[in-house]
Amino acid sequence: MRFGAAAGLGAILVVSLVIAIGGVLHPQPSAALVPVVITVTSATDSASGVCPDATGCTLRAAIAAANADVSGAPVAITFDAAVFPAVAPVTVTIASDALPPVTRDDVTIDASSAGVILSAYGQALASSAGGIILAGARDSLRGLVIEGFPAACVLASGPAASIGGDASAKQGNRIGSCAAGIAVTGAAGIVSGNVIGFASDGSAATVEVAVLVSAANVTVGDPGGCTACGNVIGNAPTGVRVGSSSATPFGGVVIRRNIIGRAPAGTAAPVGAGVDLSQPSGGTTVEANAIYAANTGIVVNADVSGVSVTGNRFIQNIFGGISGLAIDLNGDGVTNANGSAGHGGANGLLDHPVMTRAIQSRISGVAGASCSGCSVQLYVAFHTPGGAHDYGATPVPGGTTLTDGSGAFAFDSPAVSPGQWVTALVTDAAGNTSEFGPSARVGTGVAQCGNVTLTPGWNHVGFFGSAPAALGSKFPDSGATAGAVTAIYHLDDGTGTFSHWFAGGGPGQTLATLDPGEAYWFLATSTVNINTGFSLSVPLPVAVKTGWNDIVYIGASADVRDALGSLSGNFRGAFQWLNDPANPRWLAYGDASTPTWARGFVSLQTCATYEIYATADGLLTPLQP
Repeated sequence: MRFGAAAGLGAILVVSLVIAIGGVLHPQPSAALVPVVITVTSATDSASGVCPDATGCTLRAAIAAANADVSGAPVAITFDAAVFPAVAPVTVTIASDALPPVTRDDVTIDASSAGVILSAYGQALASSAGGIILAGARDSLRGLVIEGFPAACVLASGPAASIGGDASAKQGNRIGSCAAGIAVTGAAGIVSGNVIGFASDGSAATVEVAVLVSAANVTVGDPGGCTACGNVIGNAPTGVRVGSSSATPFGGVVIRRNIIGRAPAGTAAPVGAGVDLSQPSGGTTVEANAIYAANTGIVVNADVSGVSVTGNRFIQNIFGGISGLAIDLNGDGVTNANGSAGHGGANGLLDHPVMTRAIQSRISGVAGASCSGCSVQLYVAFHTPGGAHDYGATPVPGGTTLTDGSGAFAFDSPAVSPGQWVTALVTDAAGNTSEFGPSARVGTGVAQCGNVTLTPGWNHVGFFGSAPAALGSKFPDSGATAGAVTAIYHLDDGTGTFSHWFAGGGPGQTLATLDPGEAYWFLATSTVNINTGFSLSVPLPVAVKTGWNDIVYIGASADVRDALGSLSGNFRGAFQWLNDPANPRWLAYGDASTPTWARGFVSLQTCATYEIYATADGLLTPLQP
């Protein structure tokens, strides 16, 4: 049985042994049969439509005719371009009952060469009514705008369904204002090239879940080798959710090359969670997606009834504008402490990697002793001062390596620059990917502290000699400026008292030597050059005591919140002495409550001296130089 269009509206097309759907080849049950073509010629939604008919073949009637076909050949439902011009799309309003599901195998509804809007806006449909239902095997849907349905705009319950395709060939669908954009409950479906969460005019059209996957081996995005097959998803509490209410576990889902949280025009289109992985799924691959403007980038939910979601691999994704975590295992909104759960729960709560040293020539770290042979991905981090909201933004090109037998890893000469911040992910042999580890600043590899110049008056500086220097009766003890320093003080950290030295000696002196890396107060009568200097390839830690501390910061120059990050916020004020002969004074950074306008400096500089009031004993470890 064949349905052709009215005379002059088109001819039956002969296809080859296979039909390419969405960029993937699906074998047909009887390749030698000539396909059936049914052309929709009416924009009404009349149940009394007749197909074929020059003006009366409705979409509802076309679906019924396709379901009734017993030829065994593929069926294509197309749209008359004269009735549905691509440049001026025409709306088919579903005003009463939902459309019948497509129950026959190998049916393609194709509007890629026409302009068709399927709408239920303002209609009194049942809450369970959806748009297009593909219930047969290998059914396809291309090129429609579908909006305003109480349930799913598209439900693919049959196996090997294809929703969308190559967007450059206009095969993708535009979907908005439905409870679910596209729901896939049949195995091996492909959802590609669609725009979801947007109305026909491009405005926001919220969907609760843009793509809902409840079956095994489903691909959302590029099925392989199709550069224009990623979906564009926005304006949704959840972008892509993998999981179902069924207790039957499933896996093999691939989410690849989608843009989530951004409109086709590139503007923000916020989502709650970019990708949400739930029970009873497992073994999902999330690869090469760009996730923006999300509360959470990827969330793997906590155990339900003792069932964990594990084996989920995250590869080379891009994140931007994330307000919470880019990757959240257990959905708890916090980065899980390493070893905190004994490797149970979402993705086994795999320990995140920790950087131990980061310089331009080599970045090294450890992923945990239990992670031998694990894969580590290096990312350029999105960084905010203090690092509390850091996450991996973009993968570093070529930045993938394996851990050794102890779980250690290293990247030699990675494509990063000094001053950038980096972080990493680790994936174990079972396919579990961790959360992002703490970020680290990339250094040059050396801190050089050179000569110190004293000007008349009080100077707060570090001593950078290669060894302790004994103080005699004068300082300097030789040269043109011999004796130009009349007093030297050193704060006994945490006590508020000073050790001191005075020119010419005398009773009560308590300071006998200058020690490398220590901060001192020098009272000079003229300009004095202290010809010292040293270099370090590692930061120089400083023990701080509760109360006032004089420190020399020997590490990479950085924002105060980063430079003092190892104190975990346990400081109430940071100050720097400016020995301006015309106006010597203190510059204040203050603490977290100090307004920006009141801060005299915002960064700690390599080899400079500062006074810090600590609220607890601690170890200040400067950033890697």
